[in-house]
Amino acid sequence: MSVELLSGMTNVVRFPVERRARPMLELLRGIAPDVREVLNVAEAFGMERPVPDLRERADVATAEHIANQIPAAGAERKKLDPIIAATIASCRAAHDAWLEAAAAEEVLVRARQAGHFPGEALDRSFYC
Repeated sequence: MSVELLSGMTNVVRFPVERRARPMLELLRGIAPDVREVLNVAEAFGMERPVPDLRERADVATAEHIANQIPAAGAERKKLDPIIAATIASCRAAHDAWLEAAAAEEVLVRARQAGHFPGEALDRSFYC
């Protein structure tokens, strides 16, 4: 687990409330990546830019689908809770794995820059 300090602070550690709080829409919106980051990544990979109102349209379509498929007061709605919890846990695990992979790649790049590893041999064993 990485320690995330609050900006401008050296002795205050941010508690990751998004890992413990119930996943409400406000919380999910708060931890969503900045749209500029998403657009930069899309541009870097040569992907088309998404339509400007994609989030709103997806939200409306998802809400309509849920409303049409699962009654609001029914037992079926309660069955969604463990599915949503498992989905969120999977997303968090994938995000954590991505952070670990990024940190490992950074160590590899620094080791190469320092001349500790020959590039070709490490490439074959690292990416196989």
